[in-house]
Amino acid sequence: MRRRSKLLHLLLLWLCGLCLPTANAWATDRMLDIGQPARESISLSEYFSVLEDPGATLTLDDVRAPAMASRFVGGQAAGDALSFGFTRSAYWLRLDLRNTADRPVERLLEIRYPLLSSIQWHRPSGDGSYMSLTTGVVTPFATRPYPNRFFVFPLTLPPQTTQVLYLRIHSLSAMLIPARLWDARAFHAYERDDYVVQAWYFGMAAAIILFNLLLFVALRDVAYLWYIAFATGTALTIAGSNGFGKEFLWPDTTQWSDIAISVSGALTLAALLLLMRRTLETREIAPRLDRLTRVFVGVLLLLPLGFVMSPRSFVVPSTLLVMATGLLTLSVGIYCAVFRRRKIAALFVAAIVMWLSGVLLVSLKTVALLPANIWTMNGYQIGSTLEMLLLAFVLAYRFNMIRRQATEDVRQANASLEDRLQAREAELQESHLRLREIEHRQILDQERQRLMHDMHDGMGSSLNSALRVVQRGQMESADVALVLKGCIDDLKLAIDSMEPVDADLLLLLATLRFRLGSRLEKTGIALHWEVQDIPALDWLDPQSSLHILRILQEAFTNIIKHANATAVRVTTGADAAGVTVTIADNGQGFAVDAAMQSGGKGLSSQVRRAQAIGAAVRWDADAAGTRLTLRLPLVRQAS
Repeated sequence: MRRRSKLLHLLLLWLCGLCLPTANAWATDRMLDIGQPARESISLSEYFSVLEDPGATLTLDDVRAPAMASRFVGGQAAGDALSFGFTRSAYWLRLDLRNTADRPVERLLEIRYPLLSSIQWHRPSGDGSYMSLTTGVVTPFATRPYPNRFFVFPLTLPPQTTQVLYLRIHSLSAMLIPARLWDARAFHAYERDDYVVQAWYFGMAAAIILFNLLLFVALRDVAYLWYIAFATGTALTIAGSNGFGKEFLWPDTTQWSDIAISVSGALTLAALLLLMRRTLETREIAPRLDRLTRVFVGVLLLLPLGFVMSPRSFVVPSTLLVMATGLLTLSVGIYCAVFRRRKIAALFVAAIVMWLSGVLLVSLKTVALLPANIWTMNGYQIGSTLEMLLLAFVLAYRFNMIRRQATEDVRQANASLEDRLQAREAELQESHLRLREIEHRQILDQERQRLMHDMHDGMGSSLNSALRVVQRGQMESADVALVLKGCIDDLKLAIDSMEPVDADLLLLLATLRFRLGSRLEKTGIALHWEVQDIPALDWLDPQSSLHILRILQEAFTNIIKHANATAVRVTTGADAAGVTVTIADNGQGFAVDAAMQSGGKGLSSQVRRAQAIGAAVRWDADAAGTRLTLRLPLVRQAS
């Protein structure tokens, strides 16, 4: 009997276990007493009764009907939020509140998910009817009963009363309902701290964007442009996802508010991929992955058009595309870091991991695996901040790499240029030596030709004339000796002209005085040498020296042969235009014009030689004697 009783007891327990889900489905709503000593906030997930409206057609009157009331499902699991994923259904939430206190109680109902498209708020009025309010991300911000980036609904319960509140929620994005009931003072303190954190994040993001904009203007590197686009897109995406976009950027928009996050997120990911291609140089080191990356960029740039045409149709595909883009970014970064040994790729992977860590924190908080705190509530901001900072380090590291590479390129270019310069200098030195040798040979040849010409026209002509006279027996030995002496003087003049005088005319005149002084003395002619310092003549070369010596020699020869002079005075002078050499004697003068027209070779030869060196010669003769003036230029005109 006792054994049969035990079996019956086990059977009843098993039947109760089978019936437990049905009992939960029929469970009545949990009543929340807000008249008790207030806590700062209470999660409402376990107090809601939920009704799914697949056609999104039910009205408040429909759901309040007795036949519909039994379809509300209570007994929700305790947690931070109700989550129904991506769905086309609308959801009705029923909340039973009771105030057992003897005073009115004021509370704020907050739904901390700013992406819900439409929220209808229904609460009882004093006459038994309901007051309704519609707000949401697709309605203007002014429709919200309390100005906040989330959805906040003030409510007041009279003492010793019970109220049933209804919420109808419909959304294009995920159906996530993190609802909390706040004490008013606690909510205001929490709200203040929350806005301070958000202001800190967006202020830092603005500073990063501005700094990199200045770098782009200064460096003209497109990588900084892609980083600016990525950082701006990230800030806009987070502003849209945390409600700041609706509150401050596009408060009066409707459809755009529903798709802003998806559009900005797609463009942000496209900018990230372009930044990755630029910084990791995937076109050179991973061409296949680079081609796949470009395909993803094209799809991401076209995705906003899909959201404009049919927002709901692209919700799930866009989510899958975002996941694939994150996987691609990590794969490319890991490949470049591990297989291509790029340190910059390791920094890039670390930046992406920071962002994914922030997403993971929020996701774990959403499914109640982590508590709601400052880290999990602001995971997106924390992750994106670390990501932007690490990507800034990536750009700085890349700039340092480019600078080192440029320095190395300059060093190699300088080394190559130095080698080429040394080779060129060696070639020029060799060419210079060859040219000097050729020039030396040419000078020797010119001097040889000049000497041959002077000896032929001067001494050679005199010797030939004397030879013919001697052969005819018409010249005495004394005359022959005189001719030979003149030939020797010509030879000495030619030799003297080859002596280096270093542009010093006085040295050349001193040589002439040495050669002719004894000859003048033997003929009884006194030589008065009254030369002064004169400027150097840079153009005085051997050929010019010979012309000067022959002009002056001819003057002395004429004085000895024809002037019957007893004294000769040699003077020099200088002015701004040139130098003068004057030879004056006290003998009998001669008619200069008649002598020039008689066809004599002496005067005409002097004129011709003077013209050859750019000089001028002039004779002045009278009863007191004859004066020859040779004027030489300071600068010789190029012929």
